[in-house]
Formats: sequence, structure tokens, C-alpha cells
Amino acid sequence: MAQKITRRAALAAAGGTLAALHMRQALAADLTLLHVSMVPIFVVAPHIVADRKGWFAEQGIAVTTQPVQSGNVGIPGLVSGSFDILYSNSVAVLTALGRGIDLRIIAEGTRIAEKPPVAAALLQRKGGGMHTGKDLEGKSIGIATKYDIQWLIAQEWVKMKGGDPNKVTYREMPLPSMLDALASNQVDAVVAIDPFLAVGLGDPRFELLSWAQADVMPGMPSSMWVITGETAEKRPDLIRAYLRGFYKGAEWVDEHLGDPEYMKLVASFTKTDPALLAKMALNKQPLDVDPKQIERVAALMKENGILKADLDIPAHVFK
Repeated sequence: MAQKITRRAALAAAGGTLAALHMRQALAADLTLLHVSMVPIFVVAPHIVADRKGWFAEQGIAVTTQPVQSGNVGIPGLVSGSFDILYSNSVAVLTALGRGIDLRIIAEGTRIAEKPPVAAALLQRKGGGMHTGKDLEGKSIGIATKYDIQWLIAQEWVKMKGGDPNKVTYREMPLPSMLDALASNQVDAVVAIDPFLAVGLGDPRFELLSWAQADVMPGMPSSMWVITGETAEKRPDLIRAYLRGFYKGAEWVDEHLGDPEYMKLVASFTKTDPALLAKMALNKQPLDVDPKQIERVAALMKENGILKADLDIPAHVFK
């Protein structure tokens, strides 16, 4: 999918983004175009900042960035060749590997903090009175997609806190609809993620049931950047060049996390009010891929029936 383009074509492909404006005049006229698919949330800031500050261009790369509703949606596009690089949640990536889809993990998203606040939690209506997994038996929980990361968080938390997850009903719904569904009694609880979690915590109609993500997945990566095995084999030098730009962006993010320049950057591509961003849990970007932490996610998925067999995680980490 990667292709050579001129500087003028790169400007057109970038759709007038700041990335094109930051291309240095000292670069060679030809750049290699990479198509990247991702969900426009704060975790993808390393890619955005590397693009806008010209750090991909320094590596001879131009990028087009296509937002998708979820990483699950992006995996077929990656496999078909519509995208060269995909950002997706860790459960979707490992599920694809379990189904025999040949992917390589090139970077992690942020790792889940071991103590709250974190970016995902269980919310209930004010005065709902639920505190344990047992309390959720016979109740319904709103999630985006069954057998995905939100489902895994809820399923495992119910077990950890003394309940039987088989006695819980899961209702799939779009992320932006969850708070309305909770308020109107369509569900008894929701697994809310930022920025909707921050909105819910500030709404007097709702209250925190549990920081479930911190209980279930402490220290684990919630998301990953991936390529196909074919791309890894045929264009390894190109992917390494992309990663040099990406990790330069990651270092900038880690240095500026939470400061006004960072908040302005994230607000610009997430279309989120900076005042709301200030209430969200922000974690640093890992500067490496840790197979052991990914193996913890895979083990959790196997315990909950999403994976049927063990995965050789190191074999699927790009080197």
C-alpha cells in the first residue's frame, strides 16, 4: 500500500493538515505515503504530534490518517490493504491473532494505571446501590461490543467481586449513547470510557460503581498499533522509519502530558473541550513493546473464553 509521492502530492494527500506545512525544505522531493487508521482519542497523540511537527517527514514519510469508529472496524481494512498501519484496542488485536490473522505489534498504546483514576469505569445511576459483582447479577450492563475490551472489563470484574457473569445481561450500544441509556433505565450500569466517563462523573444523575479497569487490567496495554505480517516482511525498513518518528512524538507527549500545549493538540483532533480533557485520566506513552504485559491480556481473554488457545506473543512483535 505504501507508495512514493512528491512533496506536492503529499500536501494534497494530507488534506491541508499542519503535517504538510511542517515538511522541511531540506527533505528529498520524494516521500513514501503510509495510510494510517485510528480512533481519534488522546492515546493516538504520539502519531498526531509526529505528523504535525514533521518528524515523519524527516524520515521520508508522509501519512494520511483515517479515523474509524473502533479498531475492530479497522482490522478488515488493514488486512485488505486499505491501511498500512492500524491503531486498535488490545482485545481486538489479540482476537484477530487467535483467529489466525497474521499481524505484527509495532507499538503499544498507553498502559492502564495500577491505581485510579483510569480511562474506563463502571457507572450506575445515583443511588443505584450496587457495590459488588454479586449486586450485578440479574442486571444489565451497557457496552460497545460484546467480547471486546469493555465486555472483558465487566465480565472479569463481576467474577473478581463475587458475582456470576453468566447472570449479567450485556446490551451493545454506541459509546455516545451510553449515558442516555443509563439515565433512562435501559441498562443498570455502563462501562464508560473517556471522554464519556469524564462527562458521566460530572453528571449528578450518575455515580461511580467501580474503577473496574484498574482492578481488572492494571499495567496492561489497552491498545496497540499493528501492521500485517506481509508488511513486516516486505517493508521492515519503512516501518522502522515510521517508528522513529512515532517514538519522537511519544517522547514529546510524555514530556508535555497535561500541559496547555498538549491539551490544545488533543482538543484539536478529538474535538473535545479542553476543560473536559483536564478531567480525564492521562497516562504516558510506553517507549517500547512489552510482550509479558500483552501476554497478561491474552491470559485474561483466555480465562473469559475469548481466546481458545495460548498465543506466541513474542512472535507477533515487530522487530
